[in-house]
Amino acid sequence: MSNAMNLSRNKHAILLYQNNFNLDLTSAQCINQGLEEKQLCVYASVNGFDKSHLLNISSQIMNYEENIQKRNLLIVDLKPYYESALVGDLTPFKELELQLRQELANRGTANNNDVLIIADCAVNLFMNQRFDQCEMVENWWHNIYNDWLKKQQQQGKERNHLTVICPYSSSLLSKNPFDQHKHQISHNHSIVIDTTGHIVTEYTSTEEVRISNTKPSASQVHLAKRVLIAEPDPDLRHLYSIWLRQMGYKDIVVTDSGRKCLDEAFKITHPQSYLVIILDTHLKDIPVTEIAKKIIDRKPNQHIVFTTTLPSKSLSQTFISTGLNNIKETTITKPFRLSTLSVVIDESFRKHQDPNYYFS
Repeated sequence: MSNAMNLSRNKHAILLYQNNFNLDLTSAQCINQGLEEKQLCVYASVNGFDKSHLLNISSQIMNYEENIQKRNLLIVDLKPYYESALVGDLTPFKELELQLRQELANRGTANNNDVLIIADCAVNLFMNQRFDQCEMVENWWHNIYNDWLKKQQQQGKERNHLTVICPYSSSLLSKNPFDQHKHQISHNHSIVIDTTGHIVTEYTSTEEVRISNTKPSASQVHLAKRVLIAEPDPDLRHLYSIWLRQMGYKDIVVTDSGRKCLDEAFKITHPQSYLVIILDTHLKDIPVTEIAKKIIDRKPNQHIVFTTTLPSKSLSQTFISTGLNNIKETTITKPFRLSTLSVVIDESFRKHQDPNYYFS
């Protein structure tokens, strides 16, 4: 039996590998165990239809042709998915989810409805330093994984398990320049294991806490997360709208107006709601310091994220001169990666939920 498979069961897992031989062997072992247990196994790779790669992996999978024919094993070519992810389009991934659900609906009672997926689109994006796209894909997988966890809770003993294994080169993740992205990607998974079957790190996601606790805290269950962005550049407004929705945020407002920003900022009065406010320093209708001051006057504990092309020292002096020296703020200098903004938004929500948590 594959210890890597046992550790990753019903998890969204990072599988750290040393080399391609090591990865292919472990992937095949996981698939073989899944097939023995009559799971639906999916091998999804950007090299899925490369003849030499497919020949190598298929030679290590038991009864390969038979399991393909019986649709116990699906081979998915992720190259088109990779290309779509490069431009921020997750439509093929959503179609894959629908395909998997249809495959499960078509399976007979002799098979169980557990699903094992090994997918390497994200690591290829990471290898090519497409970090924002990598995090977007991993976030999508984690949302799918969390949806399955919710359904498990609802279905009780008859629940279906979903295991998603995402391979990453251990040598790649050990490089210091990738630390920030590595941190964000790691927290989009529930466990990190290696090919020898050892746990490297294990996380408890918000969704897992909801399921494991019989009495979860109100902040975990009912906290309404809203994002408000005031940005003068129309291309950036469009990008923010697409990106935030792909990251799973539903209640968002993106505007170029300081006045509308203030209107939206004061709409929330419910204690179980929290708003992340992101202000660009170059809004045209109202000075950004005036917007911030009005917000802080009404909401003294509101954290504000500023995006700017101004030097940080100049911005700090502006805050002091306008009486905003005690403002709770984070400043991001343009240009920046969307992954950087994602970390700041997550930290803002975490700080709101945990008064002992402070921004570094």
